[in-house]
Formats: sequence, C-alpha cells, structure tokens
Amino acid sequence: MSEKYSSEFKAKVALEAVSQGRSVIEKIAKKHDVSEEEIISWAAQLQDEASLIFTTETAGDADHDLVEDVEITTEDDEFAYAVGHGVMSDTLNYKKLIFWSTLGTSLVVIFVIGLVYFSQYSLFESQKQVSTNSTYSEIKELKAQQDQELNSFGVVDLEEGIYRIPIDSAISRIAED
Repeated sequence: MSEKYSSEFKAKVALEAVSQGRSVIEKIAKKHDVSEEEIISWAAQLQDEASLIFTTETAGDADHDLVEDVEITTEDDEFAYAVGHGVMSDTLNYKKLIFWSTLGTSLVVIFVIGLVYFSQYSLFESQKQVSTNSTYSEIKELKAQQDQELNSFGVVDLEEGIYRIPIDSAISRIAED
C-alpha cells in the first residue's frame, strides 16, 4: 500500500490523528481510505518534524536582522552628515525662542494678576452687598418692632403705673377730650 499522497494530504490526516488521539485512528483510516500504519507513521513524522517548521521560520527572520553596508556619494555635506549620524542638524533661532518664551511668560503673569484682581473685586462687591442687605434687614426689623410697640398694649413701668396703649387709641382719646 505505498500509494503516493501529497504532503498537504499527509499533514491534514496526521493532524487529525494527533488531535483526536489513537482511539479514533481506525475511523480516520476508513474515512480517508488509508491504512492505520500509514497514519501512525505520518503522525510520528509530524511530531518529530514539527519543531522544524518554527526553526525555518526563525532562520527566515534572521535575514531581516542583517545589516548591509551601503556607500552613498553626495556633494551635499549636510545631507552626508545627517545620513552618517542618523539625524539632521537643527539650528535654533535663539532670538525667536527668547521672544516667544518672554511673550508667553508675560501673558501668563498678566492673566494671573488679572485673576487676582478679579477675585478681590468680586470679594469686595459681595461683602458690600451682604453689608447692604444686613443693614436693610436690621432697619426693617427695628421698624417692625417699633410698629408693634405703637400698635399694642403693654406695661412701661409697673411701679409708677405707666402703661402703653396703641397710638390709634391714644389719638382717639385725645380727640374725645
């Protein structure tokens, strides 16, 4: 029974046998019309050579890590320097750098000072409003007390016999007399 099978077919059957175990090899053999001995042989070969799949892959990856020496000829010295050192030279414009740094710092300082003045102004205005409101409420309360005294009966001095009567009643008595 040494028929020629493709390597893909052998791999497929061997993987099926390995994944399902020895107990189903007979079913796999019938399913694919192959002898059990060949399936066992292919599975053993698969297990023996499975590690080679990964070793050939890492060998292929090693080719990517190789460094090649390349010679470049150019008349532009700046470009040649950049390629040789892996960077482009960068010349800083210190006048612009100082100008923008100073301007930015000044704007931040002005903004912070403005915030401080605004917070102080807001605090002063709120204190002024609270003071105004509290004075108004005190005056209103005093007026309510005075109105109550003017419109109610009460004792001013018990020993002297001085009593308080509502102002309307007092005006009516004076008018009667």
